[in-house]
Amino acid sequence: MEFSRSMGRPESFYSENLLGACNLSHTVYRSAGDDPSYLRADLSDTTVAIAFRGILDPDVFQATETRFGECQSGFLEWLKDGNNQRAFLHQGSLNQFLYLWNNSNVQEEARLEYERGKNVLFTGHSMGGAIATLATLWMLDKQQQQPGKPNSFSCISFGFPLIGDETLARGVRRKGWTDQFCHVVLGRDVISRVLLAPSISVSEALESFLPYLKGYLENAGDLHGSTDTRMEEALPEGSAKFVGTVLQYCSAVANFSSATNMSPNNPLMAAVKPLVKLSPYRAFGHYLFCSTSGGIWIDNHFSVFAFLYYALQISDASCDEFISEHVRYANILPSVLQNTVKLNELSDIPLSEAGSNHQDSRTIQLEALGLGVQNCPARLALRAAGQVLKKQRENLAKLDNEVKGKIEVALKEIEEYRAQCLRNGTGYYDSFKKKQYRTDFDANLNRLKLAGWWDEIITMISKDELPDDFQCSEVWIRLGTHYRLLVEPLDIANYYRLGKNEDSGPYLTNARPRRYTILQKWLEENNVIQQHQPSPTGTDQHTMLTQDSCLWAHVEQIACLMPANNAEGHEKSIAGLEKSLRPLIDSNGLSMEELLAGSSTFIAVVKWLWANMTPMQKSTSSISYIIGRHPELMN
Repeated sequence: MEFSRSMGRPESFYSENLLGACNLSHTVYRSAGDDPSYLRADLSDTTVAIAFRGILDPDVFQATETRFGECQSGFLEWLKDGNNQRAFLHQGSLNQFLYLWNNSNVQEEARLEYERGKNVLFTGHSMGGAIATLATLWMLDKQQQQPGKPNSFSCISFGFPLIGDETLARGVRRKGWTDQFCHVVLGRDVISRVLLAPSISVSEALESFLPYLKGYLENAGDLHGSTDTRMEEALPEGSAKFVGTVLQYCSAVANFSSATNMSPNNPLMAAVKPLVKLSPYRAFGHYLFCSTSGGIWIDNHFSVFAFLYYALQISDASCDEFISEHVRYANILPSVLQNTVKLNELSDIPLSEAGSNHQDSRTIQLEALGLGVQNCPARLALRAAGQVLKKQRENLAKLDNEVKGKIEVALKEIEEYRAQCLRNGTGYYDSFKKKQYRTDFDANLNRLKLAGWWDEIITMISKDELPDDFQCSEVWIRLGTHYRLLVEPLDIANYYRLGKNEDSGPYLTNARPRRYTILQKWLEENNVIQQHQPSPTGTDQHTMLTQDSCLWAHVEQIACLMPANNAEGHEKSIAGLEKSLRPLIDSNGLSMEELLAGSSTFIAVVKWLWANMTPMQKSTSSISYIIGRHPELMN
């Protein structure tokens, strides 16, 4: 099994551990018991596997009153969308995970193995795969709180490839965790697609299938035995209806996904989306789709639904195969690993016989899964998925090769403007607010150009025109943070210079541009240690930027109170400044040289506040630190 690009794991990691993980998963899956459980095994000197057994019970699909069994959860606090809404997870899977996680020693065992320097591989079949996915997410989240350590937790799931909505999937990609997940799916395993159908439409059928599947496992004998084992017992009543139901809803999700990929910015699709009640579950990680002839490895999440649907359209498959295939992973996987290929580029996949090489291993495996050239809709769906990723890569290259340089030039010019202001005895904030010189107007032009570039980047992200992990890039996080710290004070100065606060209210409450909020969120979510950004103020000295780009907004709010000379009744505004100053003082994040340059707005506010404070207030105020370090302010 070969891969053409480097993954977060060594390229051989999954190929070396797939079979061991599968056998361990099936061992615990076949074990007796009515509660979730787990097994631990050493797969190598460096890798420990923990396999979970979940309960694929009809009650799991009736755990909530929602259509697809989903629930909003605080499972991971940071998993929220752009509107600060929590991610949706499959509640039945989450309940089983939490039960096992909180009522066993598995969490402690995984932590100890990690501290011993082992790679910890969570795995599981069916619902056990869902538990393994959630366990991996949990441990990765804990591990990221220890910067500098490589990701030592990974997951291989069998027959349960979906667990959460787009917020979860996007969050995994933005954290850079895609390479930590591998989902193995047999082409005809209809139960692996069960979350794509409404819960109420499958729970009754599943209740009759459970004894059937258990009986199949008991009759199959050795895990490495024949893959041609057939059940002597007749399929439960309603099997054909169950398969048809799952196929119907799988088709709806796949077709909607393909249509969206083909027309990403189609306003009609955006209008229809809220009206179409489709399964919310979405793909993340790497996928291995298998047939009896081999397997296809993909890492294009846009193509997953096409594989899930079109691989079920095998014309010669029976209901028995669709259902019993869910427990045949350990039988089929050994031969799969001998003939596995990776699809690196889907954007140019052949659409006709003329462009196909029937001797090519990729063509052979696509044919075996039912996605050959004769299946034109499937090929169009794969090509559309490939085009989305290709366009994202092209957009990223343009940003890296063109836009990034323009941003850096504009930032450098504003830095030079800031340095010149300091040499002239004033801060760049106050100089820009007055706009008396040509340099102030030049700085404004750069401010506007930078706003345009960053707004375009934010828009591209919202339209899926850039890779999800773009905002995890340390280079772009640092560049965005430098831009925010350097330029947002100019936006604040411009806002109050024009008196917009009189009509629109405070900057922070009603006017802060979304780009700054998003750039700040990038920094906070990705744990990038932001070094204090210096800017040149001369040939041999540097003055850092104040590390809170909103400080001046708090200062201006109080400056607006000064003409009335009444601090009473405005405790909220004063508390906002105090709250902003305290962490900056504690972390040495204040650019005092700039704040105290000339007759600055900051000096005027500090003096006014100090004069209006009682002795008790002075003793606890952050302002006392500034006065203590710079007693000349009281002259």
